[in-house]
Amino acid sequence: MPAAPGVVACATMGAMTVAPFREPQDVIETLNATLNAHDVAAGRALYDAEARLVMATGKRVDLEGLCRMLTGTLAAFPDLHMTVLRWVIDGETVVTEEVMEATHRGAFAGIAPTQRRVRVPMVHVSRVRGGRIVERVAYHDTAAIVRQIEVT
Repeated sequence: MPAAPGVVACATMGAMTVAPFREPQDVIETLNATLNAHDVAAGRALYDAEARLVMATGKRVDLEGLCRMLTGTLAAFPDLHMTVLRWVIDGETVVTEEVMEATHRGAFAGIAPTQRRVRVPMVHVSRVRGGRIVERVAYHDTAAIVRQIEVT
């Protein structure tokens, strides 16, 4: 499916080189580095083609859906930065407590840019097998972003 106008397709993005990893924490650390570098394609390369991906809304998406969501989020928040506050690792499962911080500089959820800063705490539960993410579930208040950028 072609990308929407103004949206770069995942397959054409990316400059980071992604090396194979064995340890689950290494894979998730690299994923966060790709997010902070805004390199969606390099992040995508860390996922298994059949990965189970669940958004914070509870909706399950495929890799292309994840890519579209990330590309749109980065367009709306071009200075987006993720910081991991805590790691919990149990075998192939990695749980990260994170905070996303960014400035609203592009349309998001139908809201024109407000230049407001957002800060959203979140948790990701990931499973890594064979150096690839086979499952990733996001937990955060998606409405918190809208509440922080809404013009009141």
